[in-house]
Amino acid sequence: MQREAMDGTHEDWTTELDDAAAARCEAALHDLGRLPVFDGTVQRILAVVDDPDATNDQLIAALECDATFAANLLRFANSASRSHPIRARSIRQAVMFVGRDALRRLTLETATYRFLERSRGNGRAAYGQMHLHALSVALSAASAADRAGHGGDLAHLAGLLHDVGKLVLPRAFGDEALDAIATAAPGGSRRVALEREELGIDHAQAGALLARAWGMPDAVVAAIAWHHGGPAGDACPSAEVACVQLANVVATMLTSGDADQSLLQRALERAELHSDVLDDLATQAALASATLADGGTAQRIAHLERLAQRDDLTGIANRRHWTRTVRDALETEHQAGCLLLVDVDRFKQVNDEHGHQVGDLVLGEVAHLLQGYGTAGRLGGDEFALWTPVPLATAHAHAVELLDRLAGAFADRPELPAVGLSIGIAHAPTHAGLLDDLVGIADAALYDAKRAGRGRVALAPDPEPLAQAA
Repeated sequence: MQREAMDGTHEDWTTELDDAAAARCEAALHDLGRLPVFDGTVQRILAVVDDPDATNDQLIAALECDATFAANLLRFANSASRSHPIRARSIRQAVMFVGRDALRRLTLETATYRFLERSRGNGRAAYGQMHLHALSVALSAASAADRAGHGGDLAHLAGLLHDVGKLVLPRAFGDEALDAIATAAPGGSRRVALEREELGIDHAQAGALLARAWGMPDAVVAAIAWHHGGPAGDACPSAEVACVQLANVVATMLTSGDADQSLLQRALERAELHSDVLDDLATQAALASATLADGGTAQRIAHLERLAQRDDLTGIANRRHWTRTVRDALETEHQAGCLLLVDVDRFKQVNDEHGHQVGDLVLGEVAHLLQGYGTAGRLGGDEFALWTPVPLATAHAHAVELLDRLAGAFADRPELPAVGLSIGIAHAPTHAGLLDDLVGIADAALYDAKRAGRGRVALAPDPEPLAQAA
């Protein structure tokens, strides 16, 4: 009978940690941000999947809110690993073919795939491969755990995250050190041994620190910590950990041909699985890798992701993507620069008197001009935003230049209306360091520009006099 969770006993992986190396890793953890399963789209989908009273219509509505996730669902439903005789041509069909249990796992795969694909971990020598290996291990680990009756869902999550320590080490010890290690020993037991020798900690231990900080279940943390067998190389404290070890060894064999035979045998014994299972796990991992690496599929998914990030009319970033990009620049990378909020003056009048085609032409021209100065986004209607990493004086000069350039853009078209802009500017960190606060301050400056007669630029006031007055 299958148990509900990976709840075996686990040896204490922290006893082997080097205190100084662990401290450096823990100091680097905040740079990685939140676990991808905390993403809003993922949380909504998981909530519907886990609700026994939720209807398929509710599930489909949640899926269709994210074009990239929907594309991944169709890819998975039609992949060779599903072996379904009928191709899904819609999200509704894909939900029916895949089923809710598989959909829960796919949700985690999609979020983790994006997270790892864009990460610089593993040393730059192996950039861009972590997501492929992670999904192969996750699928094989879940299959092994299901066969052994040890909770496939948590084994799947542990497989997805087993190598996250490769994201921590470059931040703690620098890219050059990790490049040298990854080049000398791309993977396997040689890799972790060299990490411990050079750094005092390996990526399995660093990954366990990160997973613990993310609040992962103890069983998942243990599986990450022990997936290479610990310092001895053959420790296997539970059957659940063994399933992740098996999956990792099989996936490594497929890509490099190297296999840690002693750990492989130990894991088979601990999971109480026969060696015949290795062929099935290898086939599943190979199918997963082939499906993910397919160029046509990757291009289609990338195209859909670009569409999900772009404003349909103007082609610049939509509100959601612009907000995420600028928030990262401000609050994660701590960039200094200026936020410009831009409104097209009397745009409703333009639409009413000249038609929506002319209005669309105006919006397209504004977007075209803005993107030449920084990260431009359309917030909605005739409202635009621009993030530019320049001083306040430079941003003001650019804004004035924008007014002139827009006026000149339609100078040879007398049938078109005279179009103006109102622009409010705030500076980070002078006025605020958080995006929401900076938007509010720039919006107040924009209102000042409109109240003063439109067609002009207004700067947010110096915060020091305001603070003194308060």
